[in-house]
Amino acid sequence: MVITVLGTAAAEGWPALWCVCDACREAALLGGKDLRKRTAYNVDNRVQVDFGPDAYRQMAEHGLDYSQLEHLLITHSHADHLQPSDLAYRRPGFAVIPENSWLVAYGNVQAEARVREAIPDLGICSMEWRLAEPFRPLDLGDGLVATPLLAEHAGSEEALNYLVQQDGRGVLIGTDTGWWPAETWEYLSGCRLDVVLLDCTYGPGDHSGGHLSCAGVVRAKAELQKLGAAADGWRLIATHFSHNGGALHEELEEILGPEGIEVAYDGLLVEV
Repeated sequence: MVITVLGTAAAEGWPALWCVCDACREAALLGGKDLRKRTAYNVDNRVQVDFGPDAYRQMAEHGLDYSQLEHLLITHSHADHLQPSDLAYRRPGFAVIPENSWLVAYGNVQAEARVREAIPDLGICSMEWRLAEPFRPLDLGDGLVATPLLAEHAGSEEALNYLVQQDGRGVLIGTDTGWWPAETWEYLSGCRLDVVLLDCTYGPGDHSGGHLSCAGVVRAKAELQKLGAAADGWRLIATHFSHNGGALHEELEEILGPEGIEVAYDGLLVEV
């Protein structure tokens, strides 16, 4: 598997829309790894996790071919992770897609409602929707399996993270979550995790639920090791950062690097 990290920012991006805080001003000046689009991931150009308002820009900047997408895994219904109006452009008159091309989207009931509001007849867009239920594996073909896990996010909405496995290797995409519920920790016990991409929204700031901070990511690393989920040579990569945390890329590396934790940036390629 090759995972392309398409974006690493929280909902408002970084530099954030409308914002004149020091962290946004400095990111704009520095550019490079400090410019962060809304968070999403692409796996082998076949599978995408989340499809938010930066999907078009991510396609253009990272050389993607969305016509090859077969599966779309949605974590939850929030607008920075799901932009149904852009999915509607799969319909005739807006796109010529390959013959027999079909896109299967998965997610919770709230995400489905947003998609069906924008696209009442999914068939017109050569799409179908399937409910993603926690801890029930999804067969994506060619030996690729994605298992939805319960995240701690979004209040009453059942937000999801995804464990993606192929050929005995596992990648855990843990975007938009605080400390996982007990059921998720129990499921991960003994799993082989070669790569974990984990929410670090608050950066060095205080953790107040629904997301993690640097301290929370460090704590999660220790817990995964305790549960025997860390494969030999595994990589833990922090992602999904808010400008409200205040720490730019180099500062985050200074905090997390000594803990053996990497800091994601837009365009990072992760081979598993």
